[in-house]
Amino acid sequence: MAVVAELLRSHMPADQSDWLDLAQTLGQGKLRERAARMDEENRFPFENYDDLRQSGLLGLTVPKEFGGGGVDSVTYVGVLTEIAQGCASTGLTFNMHCAIIDFLTQIASPDQKKKYFNEVVNDGAVLASITSEPASSFRDVFRVKTQIVQDDDGYRLNGTKAWCSLSTAARYYFTWSRLKHSETLADGLLNVMVPSDRPGIEIMDDWDTLGMRATASNSIKFDNVRLEHDEVIGSPGVILTKDLSFWSLGYTAVYVGIAEAAYAYCLEHARTQLEYFEEDSAQATRIHRQIGELSITIESARRATQTLVLLRSSLSKADLTYMLNQAKYLATEAAYDIAQKGLRMMGGTGISRNLPMQQYLRDAIPGLVMPPANDRIIETVGKLALGLSGKTLEFR
Repeated sequence: MAVVAELLRSHMPADQSDWLDLAQTLGQGKLRERAARMDEENRFPFENYDDLRQSGLLGLTVPKEFGGGGVDSVTYVGVLTEIAQGCASTGLTFNMHCAIIDFLTQIASPDQKKKYFNEVVNDGAVLASITSEPASSFRDVFRVKTQIVQDDDGYRLNGTKAWCSLSTAARYYFTWSRLKHSETLADGLLNVMVPSDRPGIEIMDDWDTLGMRATASNSIKFDNVRLEHDEVIGSPGVILTKDLSFWSLGYTAVYVGIAEAAYAYCLEHARTQLEYFEEDSAQATRIHRQIGELSITIESARRATQTLVLLRSSLSKADLTYMLNQAKYLATEAAYDIAQKGLRMMGGTGISRNLPMQQYLRDAIPGLVMPPANDRIIETVGKLALGLSGKTLEFR
């Protein structure tokens, strides 16, 4: 059980807490049981998504008028934390799926919402966010080079995308592209919903990483892929005027989930070790101090997450940017710090693949560099604290 989820429970609408119970059961049951195997096999956790599909969780954030759960941010973060505590890769990819639902809610036409939300709720369709590119970085100014051109009564898409989570599992790729000859992203950024079985798509099978191994974040090449007008989502550049905070909110929840899992394992290990020592012995005192440090670390991440979620809808844009960046930083640093200190606390047994601490550590590391990267966060928070303009992400 993720403590931060329980902190949020009292703030959830009465009809939404059942979703949290469902996520806790799945997270601490089947998802946790499969996590090590998915990591070892370096493949997408299709079994976990079958469970998410059957439970109705894939439609968790779909508006109620389209048959979904229609949950608010409080419930979403609680649910996502529980999923990530059981399996970090499932949590991270689930956030990508739900982020696209959020984007569609903001910019899709009524007919598009009806089509895609129906497929999510009734068919269990999975949606992928395809944004990153191999020659560009969110650490600085992100440049969209994937090109889309008008072709008679439709479009053609060309380019290569990187870190495409859900690449082998999604029915649709929500892809960022740039209209040929456009001068700025404001008049040239097109978001398109590409069916994953469309001719001209190649999944590169190049995802072999230290952590988050089960996200299937392969590169994808689009070679003259045909798109119809009704597969364009929103007008050019409109997404840049919308609230994109859902992504970062979800990242925070995922890494708090990893921190919770690592911290719970540290507590279990410490209680076992204390059985061998006198209460006031040097060995027991060392363990008390170790757990004390970890407790303070995770509590900072929990409270930052709780505060962000509860205040998100009432914050100004600058204040939201400030709190989003702080919460993401504290969550990812907590996951990494608790996992690496937990591994040291366990000694040589900590590096055993038969025990989960080494996987918690490996899954925590990507959070330090996922956008916004933590060194970028420090700069942004510093600017905002000084009353200057600061942006989480910049596009060109």
